[in-house]
Amino acid sequence: MPPSHATPTQPPPHPWSAPALLGAVIGFLLMGAWVYAPGWERAFRSDHSPASWLSGALLLALSTTALRLTAERCLPWRLGVWLTLAFAVLAVDEQFMLHELWKFRCHEWADACRWGAVREAPMIAVAVVGLFSLAWLHRALSHRSTRALLWVGFAVGLAAIGVDQWPEVQARMDWLPELPALLATLEEALEVVAEALVLGALLREPAYHKFVREA
Repeated sequence: MPPSHATPTQPPPHPWSAPALLGAVIGFLLMGAWVYAPGWERAFRSDHSPASWLSGALLLALSTTALRLTAERCLPWRLGVWLTLAFAVLAVDEQFMLHELWKFRCHEWADACRWGAVREAPMIAVAVVGLFSLAWLHRALSHRSTRALLWVGFAVGLAAIGVDQWPEVQARMDWLPELPALLATLEEALEVVAEALVLGALLREPAYHKFVREA
């Protein structure tokens, strides 16, 4: 019988990578709250908080993971390069607070910044560009469960953006209720969980070339 050259079309995903990562992230956040107790809010609200640091680290990990998957031909190269650069830009923004700088200082550079939509343009762009990027990534992923994890991450990230944007919207529509203080405090935690879910989806993706049999 001749040797088989068949390559499975859908190798199984790595099953434990996403749960292990999510567990580690939640454990980190809980440890931060414990270390800062009784003022546990400081572990989440400050731009120099443990949650903020973890967000930047996860974004950098997303960038390097996208690069690895591209090198292993698990992602189309255009998508892989785009994700690598996009997550790297987000990591730099998280570290140097560039969108906050625009939000609070752009009125010094552009008269258009009197409009809230202009001040909030970076955050709006993250939601819109993120939607199209993840739709592109959705097509490249090989398993339905991995795609579901990806979109759960997007939903959590969208909730974090909604929390961030709520005060701006509520100021213009005073009939809307104020955001609960606890939810506002946990905005950064929502971002971190969203990033962990998307990274978990990428880590689940198998490397196809490892499954090729040679004669």
